[in-house]
Amino acid sequence: MLFQTPREQLLELSKYDRIAIYLFRKLTQGLTASSLPRELPFNQDDIRAAMRQAVTDGVIDKEVANVPDIKYTFDARRELPSEIEQCGPMTWLQRGKGLYKLRRTRRRNLIDFSQLPEPALEIVADQTTPFISALLGNDEQAVFTRVRNIDLLTTFLGFKAWPIQGHHRTSVSYGQIEVDEVQAGIDSKNQHTIVPISGKGGQDKLSWSQALNLNTYAAEKPPMPGLKVRSIGLWRDHLNTVWIMEFSPHLDIDDIEIVNVRRFKFQ
Repeated sequence: MLFQTPREQLLELSKYDRIAIYLFRKLTQGLTASSLPRELPFNQDDIRAAMRQAVTDGVIDKEVANVPDIKYTFDARRELPSEIEQCGPMTWLQRGKGLYKLRRTRRRNLIDFSQLPEPALEIVADQTTPFISALLGNDEQAVFTRVRNIDLLTTFLGFKAWPIQGHHRTSVSYGQIEVDEVQAGIDSKNQHTIVPISGKGGQDKLSWSQALNLNTYAAEKPPMPGLKVRSIGLWRDHLNTVWIMEFSPHLDIDDIEIVNVRRFKFQ
């Protein structure tokens, strides 16, 4: 049988971790490490049933009303608990409206910047005025503001891209997603290019599931066919440096790679 976290250790985990573990146990009843399939499909009713059982067992105090927030946590804030990944990395993915799956993937979902070859630090002049800087927070919007003020994406892309839409919440083939910003431009080879962007800061991190959302958006949503795709991730680390990375445009999460990464510091 699959390993189960002892109750004492389970109660030390975050509430969302405990819910995810109860969901995993529900989905894997009777399975072993050798019989665990590549994908475990489930829906919101399964999540709520797992939460009800966790309440009955005294593992959580009450159910979580905002179920999508649980998924977002494992998209951008922390990895799935070790009990779920006991047979290797898994990622919580959408497969339709209110439909999900835990999929065995070749790597953990959050992008570990400490494992990347560290690019040379590039110093750039911050065009944000002191007054505006004092008002900025630590979230992705603050990152976008500083990057936009000095047109840093043009430096990274090698051509001028223009904002098309911000905070674009829309549906793709496997469910609802949100793209932080969409830009478009014509590159040096005269190719019409769409640039979907995910930006993170503070406690939120970039992940492969976010990269998949960007690529899927670019493949499915533009009103014209044949656009080149340059999916971009922005992340501000605890040293207040901004990482900009480009993802390959693959539509399978295991195939996506980082094809370029640069690191900037404002001064």
